[in-house]
Amino acid sequence: MSQISKLTKHINKKLKVFDTKLKTSFILIRQDLDDMQIIVDAMKKYLKKKDREYENQNKHTTKTQVKIQKQIDEFTQKTIQLKLALSQVNAIKQEVVIRKDLARIEDRIKTSFKNEIEKYKQETTTLKEELKESNKRIKALEKGTIYEKKSWFSKISDK
Repeated sequence: MSQISKLTKHINKKLKVFDTKLKTSFILIRQDLDDMQIIVDAMKKYLKKKDREYENQNKHTTKTQVKIQKQIDEFTQKTIQLKLALSQVNAIKQEVVIRKDLARIEDRIKTSFKNEIEKYKQETTTLKEELKESNKRIKALEKGTIYEKKSWFSKISDK
């Protein structure tokens, strides 16, 4: 029995050492877990803070983008208004040019008609004179005499 009791004591001793080591290991593991929990909590807090910062930046960026888009839309609208105004100015300019051209054409037509009227008056006068001359010749022929037409040399010498 002595050997058994020695063996039992030895096993008990080893079990105590093992138990102590096991308890120490669990204590160390628990401490590591507590440290890790502290780190995890700190990381969660940090990530929440960064997430809030990111959301704030995102909101600010979105507001800025909306503002810029609004300004672009206003600029585009003003550009369209300017284009419309410019096209109206060009139309008015075109109308003024057309009116000037029409006025020139009207003046040319008036001048042309005046010239043609003058020409017709001269022709009418000339034709009346020729008609008189022709009537004089016809009367002279009816009387049986020959009517001599005065030449332009005689008209010059008579003056």
